[in-house]
Amino acid sequence: MEWQQLHQLSEEYQLQLLEADKLHKKNENVEKLLSHAKREIDRHQLDLQNARQQLNKLENFSFINLFRGWSGKKDQLMEQNLDRVAVIELKLTEAQLTYEDLQDDRVDLIHKLNAINESYVGQQLNQINDQKQQWLQKHAAHIAAELTAIIDQELLCRQLIKEIKEAIEAGKHALTKLTDAGYALNDAKSYSTWDTFLGGGFMATMMKHDKLKESNNYLHGAQIALQRFQNELLDVKEIRQDALLIDTDGFVMFTDYFFDNIFTDWSIHSKITTSMNQISRVQDDVANTISELEQKLDIASRKEAALIKQKEAILNADDLSLFFQK
Repeated sequence: MEWQQLHQLSEEYQLQLLEADKLHKKNENVEKLLSHAKREIDRHQLDLQNARQQLNKLENFSFINLFRGWSGKKDQLMEQNLDRVAVIELKLTEAQLTYEDLQDDRVDLIHKLNAINESYVGQQLNQINDQKQQWLQKHAAHIAAELTAIIDQELLCRQLIKEIKEAIEAGKHALTKLTDAGYALNDAKSYSTWDTFLGGGFMATMMKHDKLKESNNYLHGAQIALQRFQNELLDVKEIRQDALLIDTDGFVMFTDYFFDNIFTDWSIHSKITTSMNQISRVQDDVANTISELEQKLDIASRKEAALIKQKEAILNADDLSLFFQK
């Protein structure tokens, strides 16, 4: 087998193994995120059960509740408990949706891993590399070590370029989803003065709940897009993100701030405005990260071009050109 054939096969097998290694890392991270989401679901389900029990107690007849009804305190307590139930339901829904999306991600990763027969590829790569070394020792022993080192660096550059491009694509998708969430919150903000015009009460509360639940679909889209963007950055080193809140499990905590006290806050209008500002900050952070990725892509591309030029200079040398001809 000639050099070019050996080199092409070796590169294909190495890229497959590098891709498999990345998929394993991403799968491990998704498994960790799934465990986190499951704990969140269990916690919110327990909180929801307790909140509903408190609500049921208020609805049951008692002299205390009768007195509260006369004084107007029962309606206030009912509204507060309805708010609490609504908030927990939103958080539970978000955790459940995230868990489902992460399950889909895990299935996709497993399918991609199953498409790579790592054992077979590894065996073939070892055989091809042995043949390459034998060929080099026979035809160009004096440049074998240098050429091998250059080819290895070129391959790593090529894989890094692929990972950076995937991260940039995920970042741009996250930006789109954040924009959608911002529009949804802006729409919800126009409904946030219901308390003023309707004087509060259950009607205003239920209208707010419905509108904010609708906004939650867009917030979830932004949340999972950010989580996937974060996952794509796992293998891209020295990428800093300031506005994304990431806990010790690597979980992007984007929606929690918006949900906390969203119904019981003194001013929902203010709360939504603050959340929109947070979205804007995260958008800036994602955009800056994409810009940083693009700079790294440029550096990696120039490094790859330099390595290719260096390799070709060796292969095209007068005393070697006949052996390495394409």
